[in-house]
Amino acid sequence: MRYFSRQVIHTALSEAALQGRMSFISGPRQIGKTTAVQRFLSEQGQRHLYYNWDTPTVKRRFAAKPDFFIEDIPPELPRPWVALDEIHKYPEWKNLIKGYYDEWREKIRFIVTGSARLDLFRKSGDSLVGRYFLFKMLPLGIREVLPNIPKSDGWNPEEKIKSVPTAGSQVHEVLKSLLNLTGYPEPFAVGTQVFCNRWRDNYISLILQEDLRDLTKIVHVRKLETLLYLLPERVGSPLSLNALRQPLESAHGSIRSWLEALKMVYLIFSVSPWTSRLSRSVLKEEKVYFWDWGMATSRGARFENFVAVQLQRAVAHWNETGKGPFKLHYLRTKDGQEVDFAVTNRNKVLLLVETKEAETSLSKSLSFLQEKTQADLALQIVNQKGLCVQKAKDLYVMGADRFFSLLP
Repeated sequence: MRYFSRQVIHTALSEAALQGRMSFISGPRQIGKTTAVQRFLSEQGQRHLYYNWDTPTVKRRFAAKPDFFIEDIPPELPRPWVALDEIHKYPEWKNLIKGYYDEWREKIRFIVTGSARLDLFRKSGDSLVGRYFLFKMLPLGIREVLPNIPKSDGWNPEEKIKSVPTAGSQVHEVLKSLLNLTGYPEPFAVGTQVFCNRWRDNYISLILQEDLRDLTKIVHVRKLETLLYLLPERVGSPLSLNALRQPLESAHGSIRSWLEALKMVYLIFSVSPWTSRLSRSVLKEEKVYFWDWGMATSRGARFENFVAVQLQRAVAHWNETGKGPFKLHYLRTKDGQEVDFAVTNRNKVLLLVETKEAETSLSKSLSFLQEKTQADLALQIVNQKGLCVQKAKDLYVMGADRFFSLLP
């Protein structure tokens, strides 16, 4: 299978970024964390220092001697990397890693990889504060499929767009493949819709039957599965829990906890409304999107979902490289004015993005809300090859291929 150079690895395993801390790499199952870390270790000549907590060999060695990995490090090897994959499945993993780090941090650089729990534990008491930086590996972007396209460092929304790159046919073809398939490396590399559909069915089954069972105390897994399949038709719209109560025959509290569980295992994520300094804004309802945008049903919803994932990728990159704190929101007023996405930094809107799968006529809400929020830049992103038309100062209608050639 083709290997994709995952961008986050360059930051997550940079000593300049870590400054002695552990690197925690989180992300969905089958997103490429293990492959990327193993490849990195191989390039360092340290492939043997990768340990997967799911394997019986590692479990036996740990049971016999908790710091067993020390035996595998040659005395002459200065500060090697030791990768601990899926260690969060060990019940006392936080205290275990804290002990490893406190004892060996002068001699070993630790990499910890996993999925849901690496994000989850941050919401409660964290005994590892000050000992790690968390990085997210998310679905593929244009630059990971085509790493040699211009502006490899990527633009960020606090900069003015001085020039919009010309997107060649190769970029457009990659964009088309990503939209039709998914951003998960294996089905994208295989490149057929039949394989992608079968992969998706197996993937969802695995998450629902194993990860959710292990990570939550949810009893009504069937209802949670029903909720998952009610969400695709709601992509792009503020999610009303009231509208879900009847088909699920469940209370608000249960539905909300099921949504949080689906976020925890990287099936969905939410985008909240931005309300600061925007009169008559919608205050509560979030929008829900899938990390696998192929779950969305219509072409327009899939395109919007794809843009949402790519913007979340960019926001994570900007934050992890110290350019943040950026957040992704949407704008909607009670008067019906709406823009799909707003990238903010603290209390300021920097970038507005409206998505239109095919419509090139400028959205009136986009220009209206750019003026109201004083956003630095407003873009209407369409799925049209090579398009870039400036409509006003810092207001563009732009093809997705050219926009995503800008993003990191």
